[in-house]
Amino acid sequence: MQQRNDLLIEQQVQQNMNINPTIASISIPDDKPLSPISVVKPQQNIHIYNKDYEGKILMLKRLANYQEQDYPNGTFYGQMMNGKKHGQGLMLLQGRVCEGIWQNDRKHGHCKEIFDTGETFEGEYQNGKPQGKGVYIRNNESYDGQWVNGFKHGHGIWKMGNDFYEGEWKFGKIDGYGVYIQNNNKYTGSFRNNLKHGHGIENFANGDLYNGQFCNGKPEGQGTYIWNNGAEYRGMFKNGVRHGKGVWSKWDPLKEGHYRYEGMFENDKKHGQGVFTWPSGNYYIGAFVNDYRHGYGEMFWKDQYYKGYWERGMQHGDGELCKNGVIKKGRFENNVLTNHRSNSMWESGESNFKLAANLNQTFSHGMSGSSQRNRYMPAIGRKPKLIMRKGDKTIILDNLIINDIPIENDPDFLTICPEPVQQKKFKPKMNCSQLLKQHFSTLRK
Repeated sequence: MQQRNDLLIEQQVQQNMNINPTIASISIPDDKPLSPISVVKPQQNIHIYNKDYEGKILMLKRLANYQEQDYPNGTFYGQMMNGKKHGQGLMLLQGRVCEGIWQNDRKHGHCKEIFDTGETFEGEYQNGKPQGKGVYIRNNESYDGQWVNGFKHGHGIWKMGNDFYEGEWKFGKIDGYGVYIQNNNKYTGSFRNNLKHGHGIENFANGDLYNGQFCNGKPEGQGTYIWNNGAEYRGMFKNGVRHGKGVWSKWDPLKEGHYRYEGMFENDKKHGQGVFTWPSGNYYIGAFVNDYRHGYGEMFWKDQYYKGYWERGMQHGDGELCKNGVIKKGRFENNVLTNHRSNSMWESGESNFKLAANLNQTFSHGMSGSSQRNRYMPAIGRKPKLIMRKGDKTIILDNLIINDIPIENDPDFLTICPEPVQQKKFKPKMNCSQLLKQHFSTLRK
């Protein structure tokens, strides 16, 4: 009965080889007996023969301890010891072929494997797994380098299409120092867990360059980015964008100067306190929000300045504009002064007029200016009494030098009285600007 079964198997193998002379494999279904009185048990060993390896099998037959052994998934031709593959041999399996050295039933030494899918591996094995130097090829992908326990580990070269990596690996992942090229972008530096991590230099296909720290594949930490148009940023990055303190600059060949910003960034935009300088020399110091001048800031031109509040890049809010020495204060809207407020003594602390030059306007009502001037001029330089009136509110200043007093050109606001009667006296103990600011602010309300 056994001889009859073997004969039937050989006949089926021969028929299969006639159809496909390159490789033949056979599997026997569990539910289909070879004869009415013989049933093949599950996982029946099969015999596989590959005509392309006839010469190799003939050579193996000359070796000592040569045997042929069938397994559930293929046939082994080669040296065996105590029923185990041991020595040189050839293993024909369903879907692949392995040729090399075995030890104690495992691949151990130099081996070459070929898969029906087109994959190949040739290199060193230890205890059945790639260990040492080996080359793996699959379709348009290849790896040539070191292996440990079946993983890419150590130095190796990986290629896939136009992508290329040469460097260190750890247990199947890019880890350590290496060079990676993808879509003509080149990165040279440190990796961790398949991602750029640590210090590295990335040259982009469009001409841009980044040199600095990476974290989990993105620029993070201190770095320098140079654009192909000549712009440059040096500073902090986070999650791949400018974030933190940094300096951005760009050379303008037409204006022969630099655009430059030094300050804070957030999510790749100017955000926080900073200084922006134009090629002309104009500059802005103050707050930024989402790339706009926003909040309090001071803008300086060659012949003027603005100090005040901004909104989305425009003067908006309370501010002070000075042009050719003339100062205007008030509220601005969209770069236009809409509510003008002249300089007041407690706001600027600067004199617009001297009292001696203002007497004609002050005392021209009701009598001649000359008589008034003669009556009160001796007070200049001495210690007269000064009354500040606004409505029903009055405060007396005493022991002040008139030439030191900043006053407005407002005859209804300032009056000099030689004989103030029944007025509360106040002797200041601070400088004039501080005193006026502290005690007369209510008169303006």
